Amino acid sequence: MTQIDERPAQRHAEDPVSEEREPTAAEILEWRRDGVFLPDGEATPEEFPSLKNMSAGFLFSGVVRPLEPAPPEYVALSMARSDMELVGAVGQWNMLWESAQFRRRFFDIDDLPKPMAKIADLGDVNVTFVPRTRARYFEYAPLFHLLPKRVLDMFGLPLLRGGQWPFMADWAGIDDFLPTDFEARLPAPGRGRSGHT
Repeated sequence: MTQIDERPAQRHAEDPVSEEREPTAAEILEWRRDGVFLPDGEATPEEFPSLKNMSAGFLFSGVVRPLEPAPPEYVALSMARSDMELVGAVGQWNMLWESAQFRRRFFDIDDLPKPMAKIADLGDVNVTFVPRTRARYFEYAPLFHLLPKRVLDMFGLPLLRGGQWPFMADWAGIDDFLPTDFEARLPAPGRGRSGHT
């Protein structure tokens, strides 16, 4: 089922910013913050916890699925939000998660950004790329967004809006809003291993 959330659009439509006035840095920061944090009143069973997915069908006419997919591994890359070539390539790569270890076959290795090409050159590996951040949020996001509110409260973790799996883009700059000890607060079973390049 596809569901469109019109609340942010409504909220921004009511804002006093117009074509005649540029938004201030404080207004932009507040919009970003609103896109990250879920108000307590909206943490209903219908809305929370939440993890969303986007179909590869929006970009690809078909995917190859292995009979025996290799276990997925996460690789954290240094990735500036402004590096559209890398962000776009990572989004396309990750969208092919069903292809598991065969996803590199959808790309010409010479067309991939260098950090991705280095991994793709290793052969058939089932890798999901995420940006390297101080909080390591994207490495934990698939599990974090399945935790109930009571567990978040128990560990002093923030209530965030629904997550996206696999990683597509860091549209909000989430590291700017997470506590500096975010990773340390996570329940121990949620912590795993991931590679950095």
